[in-house]
Amino acid sequence: MSGKLRTKEFRKLLVDFGETALECADCQIDDLDFNRFKLHNGYGFQISDSAIEQQAAFTAAALKALGPEIGHAKIIDRALWDFVVAHADEGIPKDAVTLYDALDSIEAKSASVVEWFRPCPLVRLPVGVENVSIGPVSIHTAEARIAEFRQINENFKFAVGKGWALDTIAIGKEVGIVTQLPPLMWSISLTVADPLRDQEALWLVDIAVSLLRLTIDADQLGLLAPSVGKLEPHPFIPHDNRNHAFALKQAGGGQLGGMTAANIYELSDAAVSGLNAESCKKKFDQVFNSSASSLGARFYQGCGWLTRGRRSRDRSDRLLYFFTAIEALLSDSDKSAPVIQNISRRAAVLLSDDNKERSEIARSIKSLYGIRSALVHTGSRRAFESDSNNAQIVAELLFQKVWEELDLKMSHQRFCENLGRATFGLTLTSVLKGESQNT
Repeated sequence: MSGKLRTKEFRKLLVDFGETALECADCQIDDLDFNRFKLHNGYGFQISDSAIEQQAAFTAAALKALGPEIGHAKIIDRALWDFVVAHADEGIPKDAVTLYDALDSIEAKSASVVEWFRPCPLVRLPVGVENVSIGPVSIHTAEARIAEFRQINENFKFAVGKGWALDTIAIGKEVGIVTQLPPLMWSISLTVADPLRDQEALWLVDIAVSLLRLTIDADQLGLLAPSVGKLEPHPFIPHDNRNHAFALKQAGGGQLGGMTAANIYELSDAAVSGLNAESCKKKFDQVFNSSASSLGARFYQGCGWLTRGRRSRDRSDRLLYFFTAIEALLSDSDKSAPVIQNISRRAAVLLSDDNKERSEIARSIKSLYGIRSALVHTGSRRAFESDSNNAQIVAELLFQKVWEELDLKMSHQRFCENLGRATFGLTLTSVLKGESQNT
């Protein structure tokens, strides 16, 4: 429990709301305004304007304190009314210990800890491998977990099928509703509000997939692994290989949409060994458990946007996502130069030690950024497929360079300062070496 709500401010907000809410109880049926009537755990309330305002004040403050990952308005509101009903008979308590316990309970309801499972059609494991992990994200065979699932509750029945489904099937002499598990499942460790589980799980998987690509050589990811410009399927939703389209040509004739194979990751034994290496696990930890001001924190953000770019079908969306990843890595609070100047120079320093090449790289990035700016500020969809592909190449090269050669525990500000010093004809290696010697 983080105790983010254990403050005098929240204690007062809770008491104010609780007392006002109790004044709305014991409403008479003849006077009910059903637009303001609330039934919660068997207690009826005719909600006043003051109760609405104080509930909104508590919820807004709690959302700000908890953050978007674990703060969810509906969960907090429900927990508030649970508190009111729990004290409906004896009145709202005033002692700090009881109130702090209540605030802890509200936070706990908003941030439940779970292992969240989803189908995994995007990755295939080698024969004989039951699981592989990238930080808090794992892939498990259903066979490896099914015995554990069956012990949760005797009424839960599981079988391994082709996908996640509920079916009426016979198991031995019994016939009943059985949950069919997909052969492979994502397992994501989450501390998050219940309604946000799928969103946050998907974000963590998106980061893990980018780390997979950065860690493992392409020839160990299978022949179908998505290359530059190729669509990466959704990690939870099976690929539909049918293109449901038909084109009637003006010149005569027609064209059917056809079928496509999924661009999936088929891990080799060497890939699994690489992911299980202690050195990789330490680096994954530097990404998923990075301090807020570190390079690792920015790397974490950017990895998610890299995956969103690969998964998007629209070339303009892809360009935008890849530049979002680049900005996550290279932008800072420096207002002395335009964002594009900082990004293009820093990217050039990372990608080359040759000054002439740096100039050409910076010029190309500025040109791509101009297309991105027109998209963001005017809605122009003038991006070509080659533009989005070039943005992907630049973004992935930048992240590969940082992943392989830099310390993710470094502060992001120091990272940007080092790139700035290397801008003046120095190699980044020499700048980092000099810094190391000075410290």
